[in-house]
Amino acid sequence: MVLGRRGEDYVAAYLQRLGWQIVARNWRCSEGEIDLVARDRAGVAVVCEVKTRTGRGFGDPLEAVTWAKARRLRRLAAAWAREQTQPLAGLRVDAFGVVMHRDETASIEHVRGIEP
Repeated sequence: MVLGRRGEDYVAAYLQRLGWQIVARNWRCSEGEIDLVARDRAGVAVVCEVKTRTGRGFGDPLEAVTWAKARRLRRLAAAWAREQTQPLAGLRVDAFGVVMHRDETASIEHVRGIEP
């Protein structure tokens, strides 16, 4: 899972450049795992699903975020929110497609508010 971790690192750095705060990484519960949770500049908690590929030979990374996956992410987001002790300004699920390049750079596509 080295590739996946690198993709998450790139997305975390991207979000921090946007002024977002990383709240959790690889949060787990009995239903599964959330890659990243961030708080955007408006204070909204954003559950981040990161899909990383080394190229587009097997399709766009975001194609891996299916309807069923989006539905599961909504359940995971709700489980994470229930554990929080402070009220949330809002909650949303975003998806990130990361394509790693040979020169160690990456392209990131950010889709806000995915819905099942």
